[in-house]
Formats: sequence, C-alpha cells, structure tokens
Amino acid sequence: MVKAVTDFVQAHNRLKRHYEATGLTFTLDGKLVGDLAEVIAAELYGLALCECRTPGVDGYAADGRSVQVKATGLPRKGPAFTPGEGIADHLIFLRLDFANANGTVAYNGPEAPIRNLLPVGFVGTKRVPFSKVLTADASVAPADRLIRVD
Repeated sequence: MVKAVTDFVQAHNRLKRHYEATGLTFTLDGKLVGDLAEVIAAELYGLALCECRTPGVDGYAADGRSVQVKATGLPRKGPAFTPGEGIADHLIFLRLDFANANGTVAYNGPEAPIRNLLPVGFVGTKRVPFSKVLTADASVAPADRLIRVD
C-alpha cells in the first residue's frame, strides 16, 4: 500500500480506538465527516455524545439541551436534513476545511430557526442555504449559544 494511504489508515484506526466508547464508527463511506464533526463539537462544547444512536440527537450539553451536530467539508454548503430525523433543542453546524486542517462554527443556536428554513413537506434530503445559516447565526442571542469549554 502507498505510505500516505497506510498513514491515513493507521490514523483512522487510532481515531476509532480513541472514541470507541461513543459508538461512532468513522466509516469511510460517507459517515466520516459527521462522526468527525460530533467529536469536534463534543470537545469544543463539552457535549456528552449519545452512546446509543438517537435520530436527530447526537449529544447533550451540560445544561441538558439535546444537540444535533451537522457539518460539511464542501465550501458554502449548508446543513442537510431529511424529513424523518428527530429534532434537537440545539444545532451546531461546522464548516470543515480539510485541506487546511481547520474549521469554523457556522451556526451555534436553537435548531428550530434553521429547520424553519426548510420547505414544508419536503422529501429526500434538503440543504439549508449556507448564506441563510450565517444570517440566522448572526441573530442568535448570546444566552442561546453553547459556550465553548476549550
């Protein structure tokens, strides 16, 4: 195997072992970005991740609020939702820049205002436009944000 691929696989295996107790699998077939986002948000905001996967809820804040974590590694793409997901009290949406090994929190606030931007009765997967997410984030009151613990 090519050394860069071997290094990646070994790092992937270390990541899985480190977070084994969370039930996250970091599969390389599409769940990886979401699982990475969950552990990043957990570290940033002190979330207790769900040990059993719960639709629409990835963890709980110290104050008891349920939290859903969404992320994208694509520039200017908003969070994607499906109609069958549960609804959390709070949403953290991360924009991950894998090329530069960093990211930003694009939204930290109640989930309802973002869900209200989705079309009524939609089917399949729908994304909320990134620009609308940023606008919504700008209007979140400080008391409605999760506080970073790092």
